[in-house]
Amino acid sequence: MSEALKLIAQTPVDLTIVSSLMQDTTVLIGDMAWLPAENRFALVGNRYRWEKRGWFRRPKGERVRTALHFTGINSAQLTGIDLQQKDLVLDLLNIEAHETGVGVSILLNFAGEASIRLSAEAVDAVVSDLTGPWEAKARPRHKD
Repeated sequence: MSEALKLIAQTPVDLTIVSSLMQDTTVLIGDMAWLPAENRFALVGNRYRWEKRGWFRRPKGERVRTALHFTGINSAQLTGIDLQQKDLVLDLLNIEAHETGVGVSILLNFAGEASIRLSAEAVDAVVSDLTGPWEAKARPRHKD
């Protein structure tokens, strides 16, 4: 796993890089956790490796199991997500970070108008690949 991704994000600009790498990650609702006592939010999903250039070896691309972890989270608001549907798969579109007067608002946008809004004093995130890659079933496609 020498090509394993491990990044730390500490600014909204850093999160734009994380967002581009996490685009099209598929996440089970049951693989997300908001731990208010620890001021932590985490998810584990199957990340499409956009940065990998192996189209001849694996023309559909690759996926890898990846964890995304935020610390210092004061609150989490879910829109369009039912936590009881633990086996429902969400497709991560992007991650946004916006400075507020008292900290930062982090928005995880999923397909189907689902989102998670995290409030924190500052950006403090870690992305880590957990497994080796496998061939994706298909390359993600986006509408123009």
